[in-house]
Amino acid sequence: MKKNLFFLLCIVAACTLVLSCKKDKNDKPEEKDPDADLPALTAETMLGYYVGHWGPGTNEPNIDYAFRLMPNSAIVVYDQSADTANGKKAYGTWEYNASTKKLKAYYRYNDAEAKVISTYGDLNHRRFIGTWGPNQDSARGGKYNVRYTSN
Repeated sequence: MKKNLFFLLCIVAACTLVLSCKKDKNDKPEEKDPDADLPALTAETMLGYYVGHWGPGTNEPNIDYAFRLMPNSAIVVYDQSADTANGKKAYGTWEYNASTKKLKAYYRYNDAEAKVISTYGDLNHRRFIGTWGPNQDSARGGKYNVRYTSN
């Protein structure tokens, strides 16, 4: 009987040792926001250059996208490239509601299509995250997200 009890206690101790030493793996560690230590943008500080991605439909944004918010509500959009010298450019206007932290922009490319694109976005610390679409329908095109980089 003492042998059986000793054997049972050894098995319990071994199982406890094995199970308690197992380390949880975190396959996807949380990415730290590189701008977390910087002050949040405000209506007074938001003018400048933003870089990020856009995506069509329900796809996650993965195509290069950049724009510059300029004084007097002017916007220049660099589509499918953050290359300001060679990227396809669009020009338009933007407005920002400081109480809701929402940005609306309307712009048009100078090509044969010449249709207006609209974007709506929410300011989240130093990023705009939102949707885009044709004409006044900013939800039918897809999603975008951009990060403030400089003046």
